[in-house]
Amino acid sequence: MNVGVILFGGSGKRFSQEIPKQFLKFNGKTLMEHTLEKFFEDFIHLIVVVVNKDYLEKSRKILKKYGQKVKIITGGFAREYSTLSAINYLKDKISKEDNVIIHDGARPFVNKEILLKNIEFVDNYGAVVTALPVENTIAFVENDRVKTVPPRKKLFSIQTPQTFKFSVLLEAFEKVKDLENYTDDSSVVLKAGFDVYVVMGEKSNIKITTKEDLFLAGVENFEWDI
Repeated sequence: MNVGVILFGGSGKRFSQEIPKQFLKFNGKTLMEHTLEKFFEDFIHLIVVVVNKDYLEKSRKILKKYGQKVKIITGGFAREYSTLSAINYLKDKISKEDNVIIHDGARPFVNKEILLKNIEFVDNYGAVVTALPVENTIAFVENDRVKTVPPRKKLFSIQTPQTFKFSVLLEAFEKVKDLENYTDDSSVVLKAGFDVYVVMGEKSNIKITTKEDLFLAGVENFEWDI
């Protein structure tokens, strides 16, 4: 079984709005709908949408039309606690050999090919992330001073989805306790001692964090579904 977990736990502060950006509406649908619909493939058997508790009812109203394939739960106070909420929800619903595909809700342009590559690679390796090689030189800076410039060929920009065998995800989140110190699931899995492999991503799979990101994605007109 392949399970999609889509995280919508944010508050929208970086988008300079009082409501989360998943309720931003463009091309006739909310960002939440655009992302969710990318997971409506025959090879995705269940979709768990994790939302901020303050927007649970609003999210249910928007996503009701998608039927029983979609389950909506509330997340935690930090990103990895939202993933933990999904793990706890799935414990008695799927087997340890099933695949869990975790995705940022703010990445509405993920495509079928990326999802399929994640599933193919996780069946071979157990834990994978979507990533792209960085194109710019990256420096490690401390106190406004460049300390080192690592070789660019070894640096990748991490995207989502990140996909794991449920056994790997479960064990990692049982081992690692300080989840608030991690900003993505692969970091938790690495900390727990597992190897994580790379699936090549795409530039179009951008994360909508600011209004400028919308313009970069070619979205010129948008409104809020309040």
